[in-house]
Amino acid sequence: MVEGAETELDRNLVEALADPLVHLVRNAIDHGIEMPEARRAAGKPEAGRVRLSAQQEGDHVAIEVSDDGAGIDPENIRRSAVRKGVIDAEAAGRLSPEECLSLLFLPGFSTRTEVSDLSGRGVGMDVVQSKIRELSGQVQIFSEIGEGTRFVIRVPLTLAILPTLLVELDQDVYALPLVRVLEVIAHDAAQLLWMDGQKILDLRERPMPVLSLRDWLGLPRGGDDATRGVVLQSGEQRFCLLVDRVLGREEVVIKALPRSLRGLPGYAGASLVGDGRMAMILDVDALLGPAQRGASGACSSGASRGR
Repeated sequence: MVEGAETELDRNLVEALADPLVHLVRNAIDHGIEMPEARRAAGKPEAGRVRLSAQQEGDHVAIEVSDDGAGIDPENIRRSAVRKGVIDAEAAGRLSPEECLSLLFLPGFSTRTEVSDLSGRGVGMDVVQSKIRELSGQVQIFSEIGEGTRFVIRVPLTLAILPTLLVELDQDVYALPLVRVLEVIAHDAAQLLWMDGQKILDLRERPMPVLSLRDWLGLPRGGDDATRGVVLQSGEQRFCLLVDRVLGREEVVIKALPRSLRGLPGYAGASLVGDGRMAMILDVDALLGPAQRGASGACSSGASRGR
């Protein structure tokens, strides 16, 4: 079933989305939809339904692949992740159902013991997510046991131009997709709290994790570092990214990453900004993980990334 076929997209975007969408549709058919006898036992029609829909949301397009199958059990994912050594039992126990579903995006992770020629739920999802992030988009999973699963992709309408907020560390410029920016605040280290080894900012009674971009990049600290905090949105989660300076808004032309940086998490592309400097376009979703793990973990992971 297809809805929103009249939605207009950049031709390059359509071509870039082809493989991720084919994978999600195959995944829904092969793993999401139950066998006829199981559907009859659950009081469902024997024939399952997979829906592909698209609609414009401002300067973005939302594309949804959904099925009316068995749904995904977060507890099954939790147990599988512990069994495969992806995460320890204590950390797994603290994951919310939504965070358990996100484990499906880890490389090679699957809840299936046997994978068919079509797909196994989880197999290849890391590739889907990586491709969507390259497009400065995001993909989310929503599922109800017995009711079905929805994969929602949101990407810019065009790949050519991206509205961004430019930030600076030392003399280097970085670009944040403007659609993910909620607000810019003055940074006061005295306002930060520590909770379970994690830096937390209580912004108007809404606590959120804090990540220093300087720490993530593995850069040394100076006396005037982090004068601004940029509040970012990743799915349902907000976090604060600390930067030296905020330069302002600018629409940039997205370029492919340099070969040496392709595949590194945290980078969605590159661009030349108005003053001629190259700016790395940051992947907000990839930054959220280090933000949730705390500054110490971010520093050690960021140190391996080239500038």
